[in-house]
Amino acid sequence: MRKTIAIILSVGAFALDGWAEDKVDFVKSIQSIFEARCVECHGLKKPKGELRMDTLEATLKGGESEEPVLVPGKSAESGIYKHISLPADHDDIMPSKGDPLTKEQIETIKKWIDEGANWPEGLVLISAKDRAAAKAAANRLPEPKIKEAPVSDAEKAAIAKLSSGEGIGDKSSAPLVMALAQNTKLIYANFRLVGKNVNDDNIVPLADITNLSELDLANTKITAKGLGYIKGNTNLTKLSLANTSVDDAALKQIEGLTNLMSLNLYNTKVTDAGLASLKDMKFLYKLYAWQSGVTEKGAAELKKALPNIDVNLGFKLAKVEPKKEEKKEAPKPKKEEPKPEKKKVKKEEAKQVSFNKKCPVSGKAVDPAKLFAINFCCDNCLGDFTKEPAKHIAKIKGPGNNKCPISGKDIDASKKFVIGFCCDNCLGDFTKEPAKHIAKVKK
Repeated sequence: MRKTIAIILSVGAFALDGWAEDKVDFVKSIQSIFEARCVECHGLKKPKGELRMDTLEATLKGGESEEPVLVPGKSAESGIYKHISLPADHDDIMPSKGDPLTKEQIETIKKWIDEGANWPEGLVLISAKDRAAAKAAANRLPEPKIKEAPVSDAEKAAIAKLSSGEGIGDKSSAPLVMALAQNTKLIYANFRLVGKNVNDDNIVPLADITNLSELDLANTKITAKGLGYIKGNTNLTKLSLANTSVDDAALKQIEGLTNLMSLNLYNTKVTDAGLASLKDMKFLYKLYAWQSGVTEKGAAELKKALPNIDVNLGFKLAKVEPKKEEKKEAPKPKKEEPKPEKKKVKKEEAKQVSFNKKCPVSGKAVDPAKLFAINFCCDNCLGDFTKEPAKHIAKIKGPGNNKCPISGKDIDASKKFVIGFCCDNCLGDFTKEPAKHIAKVKK
């Protein structure tokens, strides 16, 4: 008899536990529905009909209508359930925008109300739209607050002088100096195309351009002296010093440009030691240091100070270590000690190594034998392609090209961009549609 009672009690307890577990969980089952379909119109901001559904208290309070919105335990008396259950073509159906709720969603809300409308204490709902915006904002890297300054006479004169090409050549060889965009005072200046004729003295007017925002000094003869003229341009967010003789000492001149977000040191003399000048640039997220003296160790050290920075060191064609032939012994003479032959070393051979470690088609590890090589005429074109492959990939007709896809000149066989794949299938897919997969080629 006792055993029978114990069994009955156990079964009863199990049934109660099962019933409790079957109750609708607001956070798991109701919150997402309310945030996606209700709170955008009935939230804190301008709630329709004065009805808010972002908190339990507000929902119980109701809105302009005298009809109760939520009556815990009684779905039939709750306005929420009444309105979501109306026919799809009814004027009062809720939600009023988009498709009606599904049958399963309606049944879940009904069950939740009949079970007492449990709502975690203090939980405030926000619309799915606002939640997505908040998440994006949280993941967005902070940006410097750039304030445009009134355009002074000195700034106007500086822009006019640079645009005239004075000291560089005639007007046709003048640098490009223009507004960064419409309706802004911020200035973009590009000396790259007339680079070889530009020295430190030619950029003196930049010191008077308070609104200078982006500056390209690539290919110029700029030195530390020239960088001294721009150290007061604190609105600068983007600076290119690619293909210049800038070194570690020169970088000290720009330590105060703490609003920089992008810095190009491609093919400069900067080393790991020079990166110390960048450690206070908290908005610096892109650093191009390919073919400079910066190493992976130096990049890792800089990343400790600037966790969000991406240091692009490009890729290198690895070299096979010299192979040594096994030592062979000559036949032993009867009365002489054996003389070992001299070690023979084979010449080093260049081995192509892929830029990427994961196949851009499948995402699997790269097979070193499955490669797609794009040839270029010089380091400059190779560097440009490495920075923005998607911009130039349309010109690639297939691997092993004979003309540089950027300049159109004959290629230099040593200047290659090598993409690796996991198998012949993926290599074939990429060859057919390079533009479709190039964005996934990551170092």
